[in-house]
Amino acid sequence: VEAAASALTKGEVLLLENTRFYKGETKNDPALSEGLGKLADYFVMDAFGTAHRAHSSTAGVAEHMKLSAAGYLMEKELKY
Repeated sequence: VEAAASALTKGEVLLLENTRFYKGETKNDPALSEGLGKLADYFVMDAFGTAHRAHSSTAGVAEHMKLSAAGYLMEKELKY
C-alpha cells in the first residue's frame, strides 16, 4: 500500500479497503494509526456519524498527519 501511495501523481487518489477489517482498528492501535499516517500528508474527517469514535482511522491517524481538518459535511452538521 505504501508503494502504491508513493507512486500517486497529482490528481490521483488511492482507495483503501474498509479499515474495520484490520485488527486493532477499533482499539486505536498506534501501529495501525502510524501506518495509515504514512500514506498521506493531510486528513479530512467528513464522516459525522463516526467522528466520535477513537479508532485508528478516525482519531489515531490524525496524529500522524501534517494537517488534519473537519470537512464541509462535518461543518454543515455542526452548524445545524
